[in-house]
Amino acid sequence: KTAYEIRLSLVGSEMCIRDRYMKNNKSRFIVILLMLSMVAVACGGDTAEEVVETPEVTEAPQETLAAPATTAPPPEVIVVWAEEKVATALDPLVGAYEAAAGVDVEVVVYDFGAIRTDVQTAGPAGEGPDVFLGAHDWVGELAANGVIQPINLSSVSADLFEVGINAFSYDGMSYGFPYATEAIAMYYNADLTDGVPASWDDVKAACDAAGTELCVGAPGGGGGADAYHNHPFVASAGGYVFKISGGFDPNDVGLDNANALVSAEYLDSLVKDGVVASTDYGGSMSAFQEGRALFWMTGPWARNDASAVNYNVGLIPAFGDSPATPFVGVRGAMVSSFSEKKLLAESFILDFFATVEVQEAMYNSDPRLPATKSLFAIVEAADPVAAVFAASASNGIPMPNIPEMGSVWGPFGDALLIIRDQAYGTNEETGVTVNSATDAMKLAAEQIRTAIAGG
Repeated sequence: KTAYEIRLSLVGSEMCIRDRYMKNNKSRFIVILLMLSMVAVACGGDTAEEVVETPEVTEAPQETLAAPATTAPPPEVIVVWAEEKVATALDPLVGAYEAAAGVDVEVVVYDFGAIRTDVQTAGPAGEGPDVFLGAHDWVGELAANGVIQPINLSSVSADLFEVGINAFSYDGMSYGFPYATEAIAMYYNADLTDGVPASWDDVKAACDAAGTELCVGAPGGGGGADAYHNHPFVASAGGYVFKISGGFDPNDVGLDNANALVSAEYLDSLVKDGVVASTDYGGSMSAFQEGRALFWMTGPWARNDASAVNYNVGLIPAFGDSPATPFVGVRGAMVSSFSEKKLLAESFILDFFATVEVQEAMYNSDPRLPATKSLFAIVEAADPVAAVFAASASNGIPMPNIPEMGSVWGPFGDALLIIRDQAYGTNEETGVTVNSATDAMKLAAEQIRTAIAGG
C-alpha cells in the first residue's frame, strides 16, 4: 500500500472504533469526530503523492527541499481530582480510555476534605479540575454557587440505585454520577441469635430468648444526640425531613406530619419496653463488644469494632410493612462548570468511570458500598456483610444535600434524645415543656422552620 492508503486505513479504523465507543451519546461522538479531524489534518495532504516528471535538460537538475512535515497537536488533557485510594485505583486504568478517546488523563491525588473548598477557588482561576470526586451533600452549595455542571445520566441510570440518583439531584437536575454509598444496618451476636428479626415487633422476643442485659444498642441516647442513627425511627413510614421532588424542598418539613408523629410514639414505646437502650455511640459499642447487647445499629465502619464477638449483619427491622430507611451518604464524580472540556469530562465519567471494571477496581482499593447494581452483584457474592449494608442503603434516602440541612441536625437530634432518654418535662434553661414524643417532634419541626425562615 502507498503511505496515503495506510494513513486512510488507520484513520478509518480509529473512526470505527470511536464510533462504536460513542454511539450512545451524540454529543460525546461529536467531540471524537472533532478530534479525528484534527488528527487527519495533522497527518498531511488529502491526495496521493504526485509524480513530477523532470523535463529534459542539458544541465543537472536543481536540488529541491521537501515540504516540512506537520505535527499533530498535543492531545487534550482531562484533570481529575481524587483522594488517594481512588486515585490509586484509577491511575493504572486510564490508559485504555486515553487510547480510545485520544486524550490524556491526569489523576491528581487530592485531600478529600480540601476538594469542596478548593474547587470553588481554583476553578475561576483556571487551575481547577475538569472532574472531581466528592460527597453528595456538597451538591446544594456547589450548584447554587455555579461550581458544578449538570450531567445526563440517562445512558447509565438503569444501573444506578435510586438513592444515588436522588443524592446528586438538585433543583430538578443531576449533578454527579454516584459510585459509593454508606448507611447503617443491624449487627447481631451470631453466638446468641440466628439473625435480625424482620419486624421490630419481634425484636423483644429475640432479646428475651438470648437473655442479654440490653437488647438494641444504638447511638442517640445516653446524653449524646444523634439524628443520623435515629432517622429510621421517624422517617421509615411516611415521615421525612424535607420532601423529595426533583431535589429536596426546604419549604416542606415533614417531621411533624401524622406519620412522623406515629413513628415517634412507636419509638417511645420501644424505649419504654426496653427494646432500644439509652446508649450513646461508645456505650452501644462496648455493650455489643462485651456481649451485653444482642444488637447494635451502626455502619460498616464499625466492622473491626464488632469483631470482638462472632458477629453478622442484617437489615434494620421493618416498621410494619415499611422497610427501615436510614440516612445514606453517597460519593460521586462531578464535572466542574469552569472546565473548558465539559463534553470530554462527561464522557470520561459515563464511558469510563461508570464501567463495572473501573467500579470494581475502586471497590478493591477502597471498599465502600456500591451505588451501581452491576457492582452490587459482584460484592454480594464476595462479601455478604458488605452486601447487607449496600441493601440497607438502597432502602434509605440520601442525607439532604441542601444548605438548609444545617438547621436540622440540632433540633432533630435533640428531639430524638428526649425520646431515647425519656427526658420529658420542662427544660430549666429554655422553659419549654415537652411531655411526649409528639411534643418533641412538633418542637423540632417548629425550630427548623423558624431557622430556615431566618428567625
